[in-house]
Amino acid sequence: MRGFARSSFAPARRLHWPLVPALIIWLAGVGGCSSGDHSVFASEFQRGCSVASDCVPIYEGALGCCGGACPNAAINQASYAAYESAVAKRTPKCSPEPPCVFIPDDVCMAGAICAGGTCAFVQLGADAASPD
Repeated sequence: MRGFARSSFAPARRLHWPLVPALIIWLAGVGGCSSGDHSVFASEFQRGCSVASDCVPIYEGALGCCGGACPNAAINQASYAAYESAVAKRTPKCSPEPPCVFIPDDVCMAGAICAGGTCAFVQLGADAASPD
């Protein structure tokens, strides 16, 4: 009976063994991030403006191991240093660190305008100038 029990469980162990290192790496990536608040919101920063040049596009939302993504909100440029500091402090420190890819502004096609005294995000593009 002892030989039967070994032979019936041994294939399962061999079959799942390659998955164990992958599971450990995945758990390290998920569980290896620092704890705390990993989000940033435009409402935390100055958003009032007089002209469009007062405004800069920013990313708002949950931060991953590589920081944010393409901009989706806007703040006053006077608050941009505080925004960058908040992002740096709130970006989780993951272990192992994933490879992070820099996304240039021209790929994101993001802009900011002053609308009614408040900085607002605009998506730039080929049809952004059309009067639709």
